This record gives sequence, C-alpha cells and structure tokens, in this order.
Amino acid sequence: MQTNLPQHPCANKCSEFKEEQCGHCLISESDFLAGDTVVFIDAFKPGHLMTVHKVQGKGLLLDGNRSFALIHMIRHANVAELGAKRRLTLTEQALAEVP
Repeated sequence: MQTNLPQHPCANKCSEFKEEQCGHCLISESDFLAGDTVVFIDAFKPGHLMTVHKVQGKGLLLDGNRSFALIHMIRHANVAELGAKRRLTLTEQALAEVP
C-alpha cells in the first residue's frame, strides 16, 4: 500500500532517520533574501539593523560581507524597528503595538 504522505528529505539518505524528522540533515529553506533588513534575536547581541548580503546554507553574510550569523540567531526587523533604526526591546515592542 502506498501512502500519500510526503516523503521526508532524509529518508534513505541519513542513518539517523527513523520514520520521524532526524534533526540531523534536514534541508531547511531560508526566509531571508539579499537586501533584507534583520536584527539579532538575542538581546545580548548588537542591536543595530543589518542588511543581508548573501545567504549561505544555514548562515547569512551581513552588511556587505563584514559579518556572519546563523539563520536561527536572526529575524527580520519589524516596521517599528525600521523607524527606530535599531532592535527594540520586548517592552518597546509591546508599547509600539498600542494605538
């Protein structure tokens, strides 16, 4: 019997694949494109806006190839951050949502 479920990308390719996502060699697609404005998620990282120069696998070259960051450490800057020209704190983001 054939299933209509999509085939996992690791099936028959990864020794760690056991009917579920293995977390080892998953092919993840990036939501980032060259020219996107991004900020670090972590408040302990620099808070300035950065521009994606190039996407390389699970990493990004930023600000004209001067910096590198892993995709899971970055997010797109929101409209309020674009206006402020920096990453906003969680408190500032909450206040920005109030009309």
